Amino acid sequence: LDMALQYMAEAPLPPGLEGAQDWARDYAAANPSEAFELLFGRPSPETLPALVIPQLLSPEEVKQCFSAGSEVGSSIEPFATSSWLCAALRATPHDIGYSGEHVALYLHKGGYLQTKQPALCDKLLHSMRRQPGNWGDPALALQVRCIELHTYAVGGGLLEPGHRDNGSKLSMSVLLSDAATTGLEGGQIVTWSGGEPVVHELRRGDALLFHSGKAHNVATVTSGMRQSLVIELWVGPTNTKDRES
Repeated sequence: LDMALQYMAEAPLPPGLEGAQDWARDYAAANPSEAFELLFGRPSPETLPALVIPQLLSPEEVKQCFSAGSEVGSSIEPFATSSWLCAALRATPHDIGYSGEHVALYLHKGGYLQTKQPALCDKLLHSMRRQPGNWGDPALALQVRCIELHTYAVGGGLLEPGHRDNGSKLSMSVLLSDAATTGLEGGQIVTWSGGEPVVHELRRGDALLFHSGKAHNVATVTSGMRQSLVIELWVGPTNTKDRES
């Protein structure tokens, strides 16, 4: 509210409804986080920091993630259009290709991970709701929107400016790749604070938890292969198909 009053002192509110609407749009464009909090009564996701959870998954649990990927992937017919993928990914089972160097496999299809790896799934979901800090109303029921195994080859990344997991409430990415054995270089998750990038250097088994409305990116992979498990929670019903169903 203080920011809005200060802005009003510097740019007085013009008379009339249209003038007030124009003023509100200008204020929101100049102060998006403050406008969000003023409008919704809670902090903007952009102002809330991401949280690194060191070694959330053990090496054995990382293997379980890969095993789940192999089992789910074995049921997928080879894509007739996989020729557009880079050579390193053409044999990688996937449900969606984001670029020639980045694909993802849905581990939540048919409730697979929840039913086949219940202990692992429960641990992941519990970790997303029980961390210290501001992670929303703990009484708000959140369900799985997606559990995805992402694979990035050299040249792959998520570079879209202002990318957010729109429609979800909480997101978590767990790095599954071991740089020492895969030669992974690059591929760091980047969030933003005050317009400046925050680069998160993760090791295999580390997780990054963040509000889904917070802008984030994945730096370009320059060597090796990057694989991660991405989970999004939303207020919709438990999803067992793609990202939207």
